[in-house]
Amino acid sequence: MSETASETPELSEQDLIDNFVDWVEAFIHDIEAVTDDENTRYWCPQWWNHPEAVTRLRALYEEYVRAEDENTLSGWFVYHWDAHSRTLFSPTGPFELCREGHHFFNRQETYTPRLVTEAVPKDWAP
Repeated sequence: MSETASETPELSEQDLIDNFVDWVEAFIHDIEAVTDDENTRYWCPQWWNHPEAVTRLRALYEEYVRAEDENTLSGWFVYHWDAHSRTLFSPTGPFELCREGHHFFNRQETYTPRLVTEAVPKDWAP
């Protein structure tokens, strides 16, 4: 008896994470070329240590899976990859301090977030 889609076991949380990591590593390795002669695009081999990059890459991965299922990869590149990659690899993006090696968590003691927030009042509502 063959398994149908409804009988396919759900992936564990670790399987989902492994699929995401495999996708990032394969996609970056096979598709994206970040280096350039003008040094205006940056990547960090420790991408997983950059919360903004992880959030963007996770969103890209989830939309990529959907685009593959819906046969809309061309739109994914235009509306998702192109938009996020401009920020991910930019001189002011999440890898900006990794121009000569990973530096994000090496600066924890002196790190100040770019934008500071204050606690939302308890009675606040959007």
